[in-house]
Amino acid sequence: MSTKDQNAADEVDLSSRPFLADLGHTANSAPESHARLFAAATGAQLHLVEPEEVASEETDVDQHLTSLTADPASLPKAFSQTPTTRGRRAREDEPSTEDVDGINWKVIDTTVQALTTNAQEARSKQTFDVAIADGPETTIEQAAWDEISDLIDRHVGRIIINEGDAAGWSDERKLRHVQAAFDQAFRYGRLQQLLREEDVEDISIQGFDNVLVTKADGRKESRPAIAFNDEDLQNLIAKIASDRGRVFSRPNGTVDCDLGGARMSAVAPSITSVPHLTIRKHNHIDITLDKLVQMKTIDSHMAQLMTALVRANRSGLISGWAAAGKTTFLRALMSAVDPEEKIVTIETEHELYLNKLSDQHHQVVDLQYLPSTADSGQAAYTLKQAFEQGLRMSAQMMLFGELRGPEGPIAIKAMQAGKGSLSTIHARSADDAIHRFADMLMSEEKLVNDNVPLRQIMRSIDIVFQIEVLPATTTRPRRRVVTQIAEIQSTDDQLPMAVDLVRFNRDTEQWEWDEKPTAELLQALVRAGLDSDFFPGVAL
Repeated sequence: MSTKDQNAADEVDLSSRPFLADLGHTANSAPESHARLFAAATGAQLHLVEPEEVASEETDVDQHLTSLTADPASLPKAFSQTPTTRGRRAREDEPSTEDVDGINWKVIDTTVQALTTNAQEARSKQTFDVAIADGPETTIEQAAWDEISDLIDRHVGRIIINEGDAAGWSDERKLRHVQAAFDQAFRYGRLQQLLREEDVEDISIQGFDNVLVTKADGRKESRPAIAFNDEDLQNLIAKIASDRGRVFSRPNGTVDCDLGGARMSAVAPSITSVPHLTIRKHNHIDITLDKLVQMKTIDSHMAQLMTALVRANRSGLISGWAAAGKTTFLRALMSAVDPEEKIVTIETEHELYLNKLSDQHHQVVDLQYLPSTADSGQAAYTLKQAFEQGLRMSAQMMLFGELRGPEGPIAIKAMQAGKGSLSTIHARSADDAIHRFADMLMSEEKLVNDNVPLRQIMRSIDIVFQIEVLPATTTRPRRRVVTQIAEIQSTDDQLPMAVDLVRFNRDTEQWEWDEKPTAELLQALVRAGLDSDFFPGVAL
């Protein structure tokens, strides 16, 4: 073919071809046979639109365009999402963002995006107790709250214009959305609602939509999804970790950190099949021995003994299972310390919060272990470094929040170096606490038997407090109880054994005073202010 003929062929108007010309016309003018021929030639799947369908679709589009406003929440679900979003939601079976727990989270996201007040200018989430924070607490936060209120009012106003007065929101619903938007911008989003519930003690999230809370009375209740999907949940965990100076890596990431009023522990896939988040709330920060008496955790007679033990600078362990209330009890014990006493606390994650009780403790140095992180270049601050730092601070009372492993050898040194040290440990009884601590020391120090650790315990620990949770019965509610106060006494082999001074009788639900303290302990207690006849029949 010549060049001239080729150019002529290129200029052919395809619409002049019989079976293609119809494609330039509307469906109602195209012969069905030509369309089917084109489909057969190309393998395309064509839908022949009837005139009635075209008219109907044009009407629907006109109606949607008429109702279109600047607020995406006013659009039908199919129009408020991009095709990509709709496909992803179908694949991941995400929950609707509308009216989850009475809150339209698409409205919340739109409101936060429109917010001009910069949340970063308010204050760092690393510097205050965000886990127990509620409404605005600073001038900038108050300005943001007012702006959010205005944005929500405008949104409701648009709804009324489009749908009528009946579609308006109640004041209570507006306030819920204002609080939710404020939480999204300045707190921890949907998680903040659970932290705000005063009687919630534990929050367990197994995947974005499996949320379970444990109440103070022991009841467990389900809650709505905490995020849009598992990826969204992991983003929340990573943000919280970053706010608190920790790193949550994905995949295979783990993180433990203080939330300022709560402790968080999280793991990511593929360590688990779905991301998991556990939060333990500290609902009793400002706690004293007198308050424990009111809560029936101890009685007034025991409170006198505990006060004397602390003021006599006795070192000890608080043992019990997870969520038994060990940290709260340790915090209450410290209320018996002279306010002028300088205290050093060493923890992997801040939980004791003695530094926040300025009326009870005038000077508290709250040291915290920090892991090294390659992402941020942060160097590790070890427990050993914290202990050595504490020794240089003229503080004779040093506390370890919890003994789980690496803390063991350092805690035993603190008990030997200071004039009184207390720590918590997971154990089923006072005697079990001794041997668990010995096992911990043996493992960390790579010893072949527990003889040396047990002798260290014999020389270093004076007392063990066992605390447990009594489940609710038909006659009384669930409550925490100190079930043992045991003195560490020596066996004939110079090994430690726990001898109960006080034991809780589960049958009578009364405390029984079993044994008498050694004369050495009693003498120290009397010097600390305990009446000399507190234990009748024991001579000084």
